[in-house]
Amino acid sequence: MLRRPLAAHPNRSAFRLSSLAIALALTPAAAHAATSLGEVQAQASTASPGGTGHFFLQAPAVTVDYVPAAELAHVQQFTPTATQAQTRITAGQLRQLNPTASFTQALNNMPNVVVVSSGDSQNGDNVYINGFNKSLVDWTLDGIPLNDNDNYTIYTNEFIPTELIGSIGYLPGAGSAAIPGVAAFGGSVNLYSVNPSARPSATLYTGAGSFGKYNGGLLVNSGLLGGNTGAPTALWFYANKNHSDGYFDNTPSDQKQYLFKSISQIGPGALTLFYTQNNQDFGYYGGCTAADLAQYGERCNSYRGAAVVGGKYNAGSPDFHYNQYQNWLGYVKYEATLGSTTVSDQVYYYRGNGFGGGASSAASSRLLLPGGTVASVASGGLFVTHGINSTRRVGNLFKLLTPLGADLGLEAGLWYNQNDTRHDSQYFPYATGQYAGSSYVEPVSTRLTEPYAQLTYRATPALTLQGGLKYLSTTRDFTNLGALAQGKTGNFHTDFSTLMPSLGVNYRIADGLNVYANYTQNSEPPAYNQFYSGSFNPNLDPQKARLYDAGAIWKRGAWNGQLDVFRVDFQNYILSNNVVIAGVNSSQLQNAGTALNEGVAWQNNLQLTRALALYANLGLLNAHIDTKNSPFPYAPRHTLALGGVWTQGPWRFALGANYVGESYYVFSNYATAPVQAHAIGTADLRYTVAPHALGLQQLVLDLNVDNLFDKRYDVSYGGSSSNPYIYANLPRNVYLSLQARF
Repeated sequence: MLRRPLAAHPNRSAFRLSSLAIALALTPAAAHAATSLGEVQAQASTASPGGTGHFFLQAPAVTVDYVPAAELAHVQQFTPTATQAQTRITAGQLRQLNPTASFTQALNNMPNVVVVSSGDSQNGDNVYINGFNKSLVDWTLDGIPLNDNDNYTIYTNEFIPTELIGSIGYLPGAGSAAIPGVAAFGGSVNLYSVNPSARPSATLYTGAGSFGKYNGGLLVNSGLLGGNTGAPTALWFYANKNHSDGYFDNTPSDQKQYLFKSISQIGPGALTLFYTQNNQDFGYYGGCTAADLAQYGERCNSYRGAAVVGGKYNAGSPDFHYNQYQNWLGYVKYEATLGSTTVSDQVYYYRGNGFGGGASSAASSRLLLPGGTVASVASGGLFVTHGINSTRRVGNLFKLLTPLGADLGLEAGLWYNQNDTRHDSQYFPYATGQYAGSSYVEPVSTRLTEPYAQLTYRATPALTLQGGLKYLSTTRDFTNLGALAQGKTGNFHTDFSTLMPSLGVNYRIADGLNVYANYTQNSEPPAYNQFYSGSFNPNLDPQKARLYDAGAIWKRGAWNGQLDVFRVDFQNYILSNNVVIAGVNSSQLQNAGTALNEGVAWQNNLQLTRALALYANLGLLNAHIDTKNSPFPYAPRHTLALGGVWTQGPWRFALGANYVGESYYVFSNYATAPVQAHAIGTADLRYTVAPHALGLQQLVLDLNVDNLFDKRYDVSYGGSSSNPYIYANLPRNVYLSLQARF
């Protein structure tokens, strides 16, 4: 049961002991196991077999001023009782990153993972897991699915900075029916935000590094509020600015972030409020030299020339080519334990709005006018375009955990998501600056409903069986307003439904040695824009896959590890095929493809001494699109990560190297270009001044070096297979940061 309201314990030390209300970690009592759900620690000893009741996804016991020592000693942790491959990427690994980088850089050490930055990680990364790109991976933040329901991608720079992530739950394999989301062919990546602390504080963040990068921010933690109100509350607020002149391409980027989280104990449970906002300007256009940066300023990119040349507007000026984006995400969650049953309900809202700026020198263009008609509009020699992408998303995630017997537990839930997006390519003749019309306007509405149920049966003290079922129903309506204005077909409606089972087993062979096996089916409905590539195909079906993995988890003295063997049989893969329609040759996307992704992931921790911990992770991968006789992009046959963490008093030093074997970039016509094998070194040196020195709670100096040996290789390609241009990787770069907590 929960303890009495914290009004009875007004002092901080007592609050720390009774911090169920604000999600600090508890040591399980002898007769009860504490359920950690991120926001409330509820006694649910019979909600799951063996007194280990918990929802499938669990948040870590990390606050703004506290990280468990075990998570600082190792970059990864394993779950011995899991029925599938699981890794917790720890706060210790996240704290080693450049503070302006995307959280996805923390995945670099994982076997068979490739993280690609065609520019600066601050602007987002592309991630490939077991050969699958990020739109074929399920991403969540505090349980909320993050994939864009239009195209299932994720913009990794949007949501949360690394210093506010407590840990990352990484599941590269078959997964579980209890994970909400749309696609998990490459697995699931689950982010957990840090919780507020019982102790008030204000932390100043600042830093600077290579290529004009700097950051500055403030994190304010309230400590205990309302201790005598019956609804004790703690909260934090964060504001930050990141800036970069750009790495190899000198394309400036400016990012501002604002986040808030509060936790209140109300009745038998906890109420959590969360909000994040991201505002960013950045370019996709290749870059410019340092001299160009001085000439053109923040809007500098690969375009050249003044806005007006010889009395005429210049479509090639950088003044007309830039990007802006804003997004907001918030949720309200209440979670409580009533008797032996734990329930949770989480309502969330996402809003994204932005545009890519461009220009055209066409004298006229055929546009959809504000009045709803289509006509050719003269531009006076130049159109400035805003490619608008405006998204509104609202959803609800309900979960229930309850016992069905002494050895049988049930977790069940329902995820609902409504996603409305408007794609609008707007034109503004420069002579007037007034909106003239749009080359296309396409509203899209997608509704997802996904109930699930999962049973866990403790057959013997050593044997656990788990079975689940998830059902996804998808309804999408999308409209081509330009086609309707011309009397053509413009309204489209699609419905998809898929049943996805999962089965898993875990068996403890001996103390410190468990084996597991898992089978899961997964599915992803077609993205809305896949219907429009070439000739419209109304008969596209969801992509499907059968996923298998099996392995072992062990702890033998100083050696802790996990070995996983996996296979993904990909069916209904959507590929472009040549077709003849009404006697005309065309291309059409069809469910015509099959693919195979299989391999081995071997992860190891070695605690040599109390001060020194090492890790070694090996990946072997065979990923192939059978139908096109083509490799998956960024799917190397070998990856290797080696490194260590040394901690001595106030010093912490981490050194690592990541090797990625040769892989391929794959163009739209399935032609390939090589991405060379490469090994990248990283180093991080952190010094923490003793508490209360200089009148501070804590002072941390951190020196981060990426690409330690300045290794150069091709990262990715642009253009076409006949006329490609190459992006190089980031050169060696250094970043020095400071954290001062008052």
